[in-house]
Formats: sequence, structure tokens, C-alpha cells
Amino acid sequence: MRLLIVVSFLFLLPVGIQSTTGINLGQAAFAEAKEPPKRKVPPLKERTYKVLSEAQLLIDPDSVPVEEGEEKPDVQANPQAAVELLKKSLERRGLNAYEVAQIWNTLAFAYYTLNDVPNTMKAYEAVLAQPQLQVSLALELGATRSLFQLYYADENYRKSLEYIARWEKINATRDATVTYIKATAFYQLEEYRDALSAAIDVEDIAREQERTLKENWLYLQVILYNELKDFDNVIVVLERMIVLFPKKQYWMHLAGLYAEKEWEDKALSAYYAAYVQDMFEKETEIVMLSQRLLNAEVPFEAARILKKGFDDGIVEKNEKNIRLLASSYTMAQEFNKAIAAWQEATEFAEDGEIYYRLAQALSNEDRHSEAVKSYREALKIGDLNRPEDVNFWLGISLMQIEEWDGAKKAFSVAAKDKSKAKSANQYIKYINGEKRRLAALKDMITGG
Repeated sequence: MRLLIVVSFLFLLPVGIQSTTGINLGQAAFAEAKEPPKRKVPPLKERTYKVLSEAQLLIDPDSVPVEEGEEKPDVQANPQAAVELLKKSLERRGLNAYEVAQIWNTLAFAYYTLNDVPNTMKAYEAVLAQPQLQVSLALELGATRSLFQLYYADENYRKSLEYIARWEKINATRDATVTYIKATAFYQLEEYRDALSAAIDVEDIAREQERTLKENWLYLQVILYNELKDFDNVIVVLERMIVLFPKKQYWMHLAGLYAEKEWEDKALSAYYAAYVQDMFEKETEIVMLSQRLLNAEVPFEAARILKKGFDDGIVEKNEKNIRLLASSYTMAQEFNKAIAAWQEATEFAEDGEIYYRLAQALSNEDRHSEAVKSYREALKIGDLNRPEDVNFWLGISLMQIEEWDGAKKAFSVAAKDKSKAKSANQYIKYINGEKRRLAALKDMITGG
């Protein structure tokens, strides 16, 4: 499924007229556009100006400026009445091309206010149907821009691109926002290479004009490189985005790509960077990071992060998670903390493995009497991966507390496994020898 790109438009009001009275009906948006000298726009006659002003008032009474001291006109909005007025005015004889274009332009405003998009587009197209040299550049630019926006919103991306091309041809300077819309239109048509070319142009234009690069402008490159399976460049752009726009989604995306490349150190660094920026709010994220740290042999930090997750109430205390905490403490050689964690984990034990791990942690702290109990509990519960290992280490702990018979029995069971037979039999020989030595010592003491 392709990623969804949302383009928000601020539809420009139809380009209106400007007179010596100071009334401005929307032309400010294109005030910077310079009229080419070769355009000789005919005058707007007073009668036409009055019709346009009246229509503007009917469409949007609040848009008409009021001079200081003047009262606001008591007029209710009635865009349908404006449509009828403007259509009737088109029937007048003697209108020049510029007047016709202005009337159609204001009609577009009225239709758009009525949510009549088809007629809005027809009205703008009528503006552009007038002789180009007799229509102001600002009016042509406004109508063209509105058309490519309307066709885009109507999901007619091919038509939108046609009007974008026309707009770019007549506009004095390149525009990053329009170029971005062009890029997304190509994207919607699945013409990804053209889309990428335009997306890169967006950044170039922003740089040339010293404009701030917007987040969605740059992220579009990520989407397009991804569609083109150019994951190296996805990484390059994401590495820029985490600096300019350090959001969780970019850190996680980048970390995932590092992992796919099997750059485990970089993946871990990216995940950890997201964590230290307080971006992790889910149990799965914290557990994942702890597991990765443990695998990377950073067990103390793995344990610290997981413990904080428990304390913050984000990570659930269950067998799997407590086992991970205990394993982290064990690898970090924090044996007392490991013992406490393994003891807590036994509350959830469904097999003997947790008791086995607890016994080993106790053995590491020379708490062999407690270890023996845990080893025996592990064997009692059963369902062990390697019961011969449990018997072998049980024998070791029993030797430490000089329970020779029990140790010999445990080693005898362990010796049934080929991998443990040699070591277990050596300990059995040692125990037999030790028992003979102790018996001899006893006889000597008692005079036996």
C-alpha cells in the first residue's frame, strides 16, 4: 500500500479589481507579480467596476473594506444573487477582454462560495480563454493557480499538472510550494522519478531563495526514494531529518533501515537516541531496546532501562519481562539484583527453567544451600531444556556443602548425557576419594 500524501490548499480568492477608491478585491496575493511591458490591458469601465463591487459585497460582505468613519454596509451574503448579477452583466455589449475576464473571475469566487466546484473551474477556464495579452498577469496567475488546486483536490492529477506547467511558464520566479504540489501530483500518478525530480527541485528552490525547508517537503523525498527501492538514499535523507526535525517516526524508520542493512550498532544507537529523547511510551519499545542492549553486551543499561519501565508502570511485570531483567542483571554481574529478580520471576514460573536460573545466581554468590533448594525445585517442576545440566550444577552445590551422597547421585544422573559424562564421572571419582580420605581420617582420630 502506498503512503498517503496530504496536500492542504489555501484557495486564493479570485483576483479582483483595484481602483483609485482603494477597494481591493483579492489582488494583493499577486502584488509582487510584475506586468510584462508587452501586455496592454484595456481599461476597466466604471459600470463594470460597480457591478464587480456589488457582486463582491453580495458574495462576502466582510471582504469589502470600510473607510474610517464609514458604517459597514447592511448587506446579507447572497452569492447566488451575485451569480445572477454577473451572468447578466456578461450579456452587455461593448465589454473588453479584461472586463470579461474580471467578471468570470468574480463568478468563480461566487461559485466556490456556493460549493459549486464544477462551475468554479469553468469560470476560471473562461478567464484563461480571454486573449492573454489583454488580461493582467496577476489575474492569469490567480486563475491558473486556482485551477491546478481545484483539479488536484478533484484527484484529476494530470489536468492539475497541465495547469501547474502553465503557471510555471508565466510566473516570474520558481515557487517551492507549487513545485511541491507538482511532485505530489506525479506521486499520485505513480510516476515516481518525475515526482522525485520535482521534490529535489523544491529543496533547491528553498535553498536559492533562502527559505526555511519545510518538514513535509523533505519527507516527500523519503517516500519517493522508498517507492523506488533506493534505500541508501532513504537513509541519507532520514539522517538529515533527525537533525532538522527530530521526531520519533524518523528515528524509528532510520533504525529499522539500519537493522535491515544489518548495521546493528547503528540501529541500536538510533533506538537508544529515541529513548533518551523520551520518545518511547510503549512496553514493546522499551522491551525491544533492552533486548537489543543485552544482545550487544550492554547488560547494565538494558537492566536500568527495563527497571525504569517497571517503575514507571509502562512495562508489565510478567515472566518474560522479569526474566529479561534478571538475565540482564546476571550478565552485568549484579548478582544480588539478579537473585531478587529471579525470585520475583518464580511467581510466574510455568516450568523449571526460572528456578534453575535462580539457583545459578545463588551459586554465584556462594549461597549453595539456597541454590540446592532451587535446583531441586527446578527438577521437581520439570519441563527443562537440559535436565542433565541442572543435575550437574546441583551436584556442584551439594559438594560445596559436603552432601557427598546427594552430590554423587546428582552427578550419576548427569553422566548419562554424553556431553557431561566425562566431567560428572571425574567428580564422582573425586567424591569417592574424598569419602575414603575422610573415613581414613576418622579411623585415625578414633584409633579405629
